[in-house]
Amino acid sequence: MSLIEKLLAKTPPADDSRRRVIARVLLDDAGRVQAVQLKRSCGDPKIDERALVELEKARYSVTRLGSKTWRRWHDVAWTTQA
Repeated sequence: MSLIEKLLAKTPPADDSRRRVIARVLLDDAGRVQAVQLKRSCGDPKIDERALVELEKARYSVTRLGSKTWRRWHDVAWTTQA
């Protein structure tokens, strides 16, 4: 990916009706949220904060690899409602 493509990917969309936030969510072996980190902002700190709060409160399924459960990070996209 070229530098210009990377910069454009970080630019907020021209249409402000929908904003997208990318976050990392750490789930424990029972699927409970342990931590949430902002990976890519939508350009509006209030929307970023709302996304992080909602992702932290969300329920997730247990992560399994074979018969074992795993504590691991997941990248999650969150988009505002139009």
